Amino acid sequence: MKTVNKKEKDNSKILESKRIIKEEKKKIKLEKKLIRKRKKEHYKKTKFGKTKIGKILGKIFFVFSDKNNYSFSEVFIVTIVSILLGVFACLSVLTIIGGGRNYFKLINDFNKLYDVYDVLIDNYYGDIDKNKLVESAINGMVSSVGDVYTSYNNVSTTDSFNQIVNGTYEGIGCSIRQSEKEITIFEVYDDTPASKAGLKKGDIVKTVDDMDALKLGVNKLSNYIKSEAKGKIKMVIIRDDNEITLTLERGKVEIPSISSEIFEENNKKIGYIDISIFSSVSGKQFKTSLDNLEEKGIDALVIDVRDNSGGYLSTVTDIASYLLPKGEIIYKVQNGDKTTTTKDKTAEKRKYPIAIITNSNSASASEILAAAIKESYHGFVVGTKTYGKGTVQQVKQLSDGSMIKYTVENWLTPLGNWINEKGIEPTDEVKLSDEYLKDPKKENDNQLNKALELVSK
Repeated sequence: MKTVNKKEKDNSKILESKRIIKEEKKKIKLEKKLIRKRKKEHYKKTKFGKTKIGKILGKIFFVFSDKNNYSFSEVFIVTIVSILLGVFACLSVLTIIGGGRNYFKLINDFNKLYDVYDVLIDNYYGDIDKNKLVESAINGMVSSVGDVYTSYNNVSTTDSFNQIVNGTYEGIGCSIRQSEKEITIFEVYDDTPASKAGLKKGDIVKTVDDMDALKLGVNKLSNYIKSEAKGKIKMVIIRDDNEITLTLERGKVEIPSISSEIFEENNKKIGYIDISIFSSVSGKQFKTSLDNLEEKGIDALVIDVRDNSGGYLSTVTDIASYLLPKGEIIYKVQNGDKTTTTKDKTAEKRKYPIAIITNSNSASASEILAAAIKESYHGFVVGTKTYGKGTVQQVKQLSDGSMIKYTVENWLTPLGNWINEKGIEPTDEVKLSDEYLKDPKKENDNQLNKALELVSK
């Protein structure tokens, strides 16, 4: 009996203790609510708590603390840290998307520019072209660098530039010329919509889609065919006094930048390749022409880069690699104290004599090729001194389709010479004859004839 009574007493004590603990917990919970309520009232009376953002943050703090039983201080600290982390994350994303730009620094740098823009837009009494204002600011910024090769191109000039250096465009594949009385087809490129439709050099263009070609003029007619025409194009041409209607369908046209032929000199076959520009397709075209010439058994090669203003560095590198022995230097680039050498890495090479013809308009990539032929291949440079452009540019396409071109480094010849504003001296200087200037045909081209003579010995 005593044992049972003791157990009952112990159970009774446990139950009483639980009841007391439960009541104390209720008191503590009630006290916490009263404390939070007093803090809310106190927070609302503070200067920050009276502001709009303070009210919003206050609601967040107190709702979160009420639900999770955290103190106001704990919630406040966690919220502030979370906001700061969020801001940091947003800035990091912006920096990644913006290519590493420091937007705070940019805003600080451009404050003055923004102020001037706002003053003019808001206060100038006359009409202002906003686009012209921005374009002029960009032009001024680029020109202030003081480098003639660092430039800005608007959307229109960028399209033209890209068409030339890319070597392709959407059109029909011919060139046209205008006189006072007519527009004629000057050249028809092979394997193009124009050649497939039967268009021929010398055809007179009368109408295009029922529009008078002469009234449109060369520029508008060309732009219409390349950009505005929809579907098939109906062209009426005059050939041998007969009107002929042709139907052409626009397509991707590769612009020929290479022409070639074979000359006979001293009982030898001399291959001749003219490079008008180093576009993205010129390397492929050069290789095709070179292979065709070699299949016909040429003994030497003459390359003509007269009036070639340059183009892609990668293209001239490819062309030089077809000619030089493996390991020979094509060019060097210099950026500050660092000089990097580009050598021929291919097994392909030529052993026959090579001459390259240059003039004062041969620039940039043309000079790189001429220097490689002269200093690494030990060939001939015939004609007159080159232009003298010894810098390399990169292009940045802007969001609206315009672009800036900017200088990034200097290039040096294989022997380490910087030819900027100096040009490349020919191994055999030959000034173009008056006979050729009066009658520009191959027979009167004394520079070409000299090159043929040198490589045929």
